Amino acid sequence: MSKQTGLRRRALILSGAVALPMIGNARAQAGRALRFGHVQPPDGEVNRGILRAAEWLRERSGGRLRIDNFPASQLGGEREMLTQVGSGTLDFCITGPGVLGGWVRSISILEAPFLARDFPHVLRMFAHPSIQGSFRQLADSRGIRGLEPWYYGTRHMTTRDRPLREPGDLRGLKMRVPEAPLYVDMMRTLGAAPTPMSLGEVYLSLQTGVIDGQENPLPTINANKFMEVQRYINLTGHVLVPLVPVMSQQSWTSLPEADRELVRLSLRDGAAVSDRLVAESEDRLRGEFTQRGVTFIESNRPAFQAALAPMYQRFEEVWGRGVFAQLQAL
Repeated sequence: MSKQTGLRRRALILSGAVALPMIGNARAQAGRALRFGHVQPPDGEVNRGILRAAEWLRERSGGRLRIDNFPASQLGGEREMLTQVGSGTLDFCITGPGVLGGWVRSISILEAPFLARDFPHVLRMFAHPSIQGSFRQLADSRGIRGLEPWYYGTRHMTTRDRPLREPGDLRGLKMRVPEAPLYVDMMRTLGAAPTPMSLGEVYLSLQTGVIDGQENPLPTINANKFMEVQRYINLTGHVLVPLVPVMSQQSWTSLPEADRELVRLSLRDGAAVSDRLVAESEDRLRGEFTQRGVTFIESNRPAFQAALAPMYQRFEEVWGRGVFAQLQAL
């Protein structure tokens, strides 16, 4: 199955996914601006999807509801914005399960290295009872409501001076990771020195040598111009990433049920745009990067996966015994 064919199946699979409970509120809304903060660049695929969601919501609500978009870390890093969403001072942000794992640790499994085969597999995982329970906990205890996932791409590692053919090649390198415990542990297990930081700080840190490398999907690497200051793209393919739009539970419950459905459908429409653009970019960018003089390294993926065995054992209690194997088998 091609990547884009798989993504087109998302609506079918999502019919049973992330069916978190909805709480009714019949109060009519005379007009509402919903603030959406995120770290993605303005010209990136995800931001274009958010803009499409905003357009859809404005049109379908007759202008009663709108999304005010704040890209490129204008409102802070991912952890800061999640805190704002939980407190009700921000309506939306979008982030990965690894970062959400800082709030409900078991959610981090959705970004576990070498777990997912493709994005339809990720969508099936979101429908698993253990994952549904984790998202209910996120809403009930943290005030953060998870919505349907978006496709963010497959993560690869980039480096300035050293190709990464085997796990041992990472030893001692300062590697940027998202502000998420799972990624910190992953890099430490592989022998690197993990350096958590917001996406907006990465380019300058690469340029000045504060860090030696980073890891992200090809469209994110391209949108943030990281290959201006990196030499190698190492095809580790270690995580197939879902992004999760999250909404303040306070904001969600303040909307009438009909408006909640409009919000949900607007984000699904935005996801369709973003997912398609990400898949097209991944198909196109390898050739474009090669033409720019970037060196691609075929990393030994089975060796990287084997090197992470101690991390899987440490996280077994966090994720739930046997859950990794259950999700992998879906």
